[in-house]
Amino acid sequence: FAKNHRLKMTVALRLLKATVLLSSTQYAAAYTPASMSNPPRWSSSSLFSAAAKDVDSTTTVAAATTTTDDEDHITTRDLLSLDYIRSTLIRQEETIIFALIERAQFRQNRQVYEKGGVSGLEGDTSFLEFMLSGTEKLHSAVRRYESPEEHAFFPHLLPEFNDSMEHLDYPDLLANDPVINALNWNPILYEKYINVIVPAIAANGDDEQYGSTCVTDTAALQALSKRIHYGKFVAESKYLSNPEGFQQLVDAGDAEGVMELLTNAKVEEQVLTRARLKATTYGREPMLSSFPMTRDASNGGNDSTSIIAAAAAMAVVAAVEAMQDSTEDNGLDKIKGKVDPAIIEAIYRELIIPMTKDIEVAY
Repeated sequence: FAKNHRLKMTVALRLLKATVLLSSTQYAAAYTPASMSNPPRWSSSSLFSAAAKDVDSTTTVAAATTTTDDEDHITTRDLLSLDYIRSTLIRQEETIIFALIERAQFRQNRQVYEKGGVSGLEGDTSFLEFMLSGTEKLHSAVRRYESPEEHAFFPHLLPEFNDSMEHLDYPDLLANDPVINALNWNPILYEKYINVIVPAIAANGDDEQYGSTCVTDTAALQALSKRIHYGKFVAESKYLSNPEGFQQLVDAGDAEGVMELLTNAKVEEQVLTRARLKATTYGREPMLSSFPMTRDASNGGNDSTSIIAAAAAMAVVAAVEAMQDSTEDNGLDKIKGKVDPAIIEAIYRELIIPMTKDIEVAY
């Protein structure tokens, strides 16, 4: 092991640079497949066109930018397919982690959570309740809460739909039952967020950044709510994979049996590992001072191989540090992140995963 962070980064960079053989042209071509089943929506934009000038293969670019009318048009029904639901659970990790990192930049500012803590608001409400309910009213006007994946924290305050916009066509992925439609864990999530998550990620005290605090709170709460309520879709998918096994337990009122059948310990551990690794990677600034110069002046400062190797080296170091105990002292210099990865992992282990599974059992 290297004795300090600078030496560790330099060694990792040199080892990786020795193995990275792709030139800038080869690198671009390698990540531009000749045939793309789902081409990017921006494939014909000037941004993509400018980047494509560095690629020698005009055939590759043409294939990537040529789409049919059917490929260009994606419906709401397509986006809520079961395949989409499975993939979006992983993508939601980035949304949640970035939202928590954003919240962590401010102090706890407990005043925004107290009713009457900020003067000048209408009614007996807290600043966060005022901001969050106002946001939900606006989003409701553009049909956010028609989606089965979205749940309001203050549904009783939402305005009635005025039919000025047509209803969206959502697929019938969930059982059509009023009890299921009413499953809403947001009151529990709201309490846990304020009393558990915020104290864990934000420094104690007050910095008077109340508006910014509530904006980041709103984003984090909405992301967390969407994630845990995806438990409905997960439960439906798992039920369809073994309807007889689940139905026997449901008929017997065996909630513990249902929980056991729903649990996949291996997948849960993968989620925890990903969450910690992503928090380590996203929650730190690039340590440019730890790298030797990577740009080759003889190549116009465009040494792609070195840049790729530098990024890979950072990823290796982040992965190593992510897997280390946050209290472990191994003699290596640590980079102080914007949020402790161990806390993000704990939030997933102690709150997000259990609440998702509770919703699955209730469903």
